[in-house]
Amino acid sequence: MFISKIISLTLGAIFSVTLLTSCGDKIEVKNDAWSQYEALATKIVNQASTETFNHLALSSEKLTELSMELLPSFVKKQPICEEYINAVIAAQPIMLTLYLDDIERDYHADGKLPVIKDASCYHAKDLLVHPATAVVISKTLEATPETREQLKHEMEEVLEHFNQVKISAGL
Repeated sequence: MFISKIISLTLGAIFSVTLLTSCGDKIEVKNDAWSQYEALATKIVNQASTETFNHLALSSEKLTELSMELLPSFVKKQPICEEYINAVIAAQPIMLTLYLDDIERDYHADGKLPVIKDASCYHAKDLLVHPATAVVISKTLEATPETREQLKHEMEEVLEHFNQVKISAGL
């Protein structure tokens, strides 16, 4: 009985994965990348007060790379966001080199982005902008308790946006 239950669950999981990767209306990125993104953002939140800023910068940069995997798939599900998200994706290398005031003005406040057409686009954009801001914080500011809290707050916000994006993406 126990073995047949395991076989049944395994076959169900295989069928679900096949269904997710073969249906045109589903997001094509493996659920893995979504899980990795959430796990890494959570890890950064938990390490913000203790880890070196160099380590936090590397982890945050990895989060921006994961967002670059997720965002194109999100756009396939929400094509209304294409122009806006493509502009964010194109700006990723620039964002990582800015000062805090510049990234806040140009990308958090959309100063260098096209007009937003749907709230889901804004949430998706922040999957890249908040980790990029964490990179900027950790590379340009001193590791004080205040800046550590600021970096932690960026990751807490990204997790809130992440949950909204998953809902918009139908995950």
